[in-house]
Amino acid sequence: MKLLFICIDGVRVDVALPAAVAADPGFAAPDHPSDQRFSTGGADNTVDVAAAAGPLMPTLARLHTAAGHSGGRIIPMWMTPPTDSGPGWSSILTGSTHEECNVWWNEFVGHDLARRPDILSRVYFANPAARTMVAATWDAFVKAPGPILQSRTDQQRTGQHQVFHPGISRGIGVSDAEVAEWAAWRLLHEGPDASVVYFEGVDAAGHEFGADSEEYRCAMRQADEWTRHLVKAVSERHEQLGEDWLIAVTTDHGHKPEGGHGEDEVEVRRSFLITHRVGGRLPEPLAAASVLRSEQVMWLLLDALGIRQGSWDAEDVGVQRDVEPVGPTRDPSFEW
Repeated sequence: MKLLFICIDGVRVDVALPAAVAADPGFAAPDHPSDQRFSTGGADNTVDVAAAAGPLMPTLARLHTAAGHSGGRIIPMWMTPPTDSGPGWSSILTGSTHEECNVWWNEFVGHDLARRPDILSRVYFANPAARTMVAATWDAFVKAPGPILQSRTDQQRTGQHQVFHPGISRGIGVSDAEVAEWAAWRLLHEGPDASVVYFEGVDAAGHEFGADSEEYRCAMRQADEWTRHLVKAVSERHEQLGEDWLIAVTTDHGHKPEGGHGEDEVEVRRSFLITHRVGGRLPEPLAAASVLRSEQVMWLLLDALGIRQGSWDAEDVGVQRDVEPVGPTRDPSFEW
């Protein structure tokens, strides 16, 4: 089974998919408390959901309500504050808590991502024949101040790992469009075994105009349309080649009505994981999953793909210990 993992930054799921949020009690309140360092201190964090409104992102809606020969669902997922993009995406894509990867802010100061392999790297480690791909507007996905996704330069040289980051000199909207075009072509014509595609425009609109703005809604519609292009590409491969594809879509945080995020309001902590299997039913791990935390997403997807990590379980693997150079006073049989 091949994986297409679409990451759309800054989506308020109650705005994008209000009926889905209203229908699942798992979206009502966080499943774990926040650290007081990142709390707003407000007593009431409830959010009204316009359940009667139609989906603002119809491609996402179709993915999780798929019928017929496809299977899809949406699973509530809660972010752990601080609800910033650096810690959020690091947690989602490496299966790590903030403490484990030591990413707390977007500056990535002192991060430990080198010891927290990402989902694409783990696919490769499980099978060195695997071909992986990442296309991302935000530089932290593929280079400093991250990278969240390990560079794997040897595999880049052989073409087994492809990386695309257009830069944002002409604006985030243009960069997102370039990411969509580049990724859709390679998904259609090359069909990598595992891919991550990231769009930043929704988050940029949320910061500039707020979650209550038409500009924010317009950015979500555009991200949804680019998502449709990616889904169409892998669906064509399934139809023509019979390939088995799993599509996953998520976000790292929402936005406040006035814009911004980082604390523990429900509207910024609330996230989701949409999963959709092209032409088949969802794997059992995804069908059985309930409310998630961000650090559980990677492991769930790997389990659904049937990817198991290595079995080398010798004592003290990865533990560094020092010894004193005591010279020839040791057992002579160990003298060389």
